[in-house]
Amino acid sequence: METEHLEPGEGWGESGVGGEEWARLQSLLELVRRENHRTELSPERRERIRARVMERVERNERRRRRARAILVGASTMLFAGLVLTLVIRARAG
Repeated sequence: METEHLEPGEGWGESGVGGEEWARLQSLLELVRRENHRTELSPERRERIRARVMERVERNERRRRRARAILVGASTMLFAGLVLTLVIRARAG
């Protein structure tokens, strides 16, 4: 990743960042760059993480399908009960 280095006060609009603030900002940016470089993942590690994420997605999808099936079954039972109640009332009336 290529970054453009700015001088104090450049690119900061009216804020006028300079002196100690600029040095602190530069040190924070360097810390982020070092941390990013240090935490590079190996291809094997990436594959393990991807596999775990995909397992979790599949497990959640099975859970959602199961919940939908239960909801459809419950809705069907309620609808059947409503229809039966209306039929009984219509015959009684």
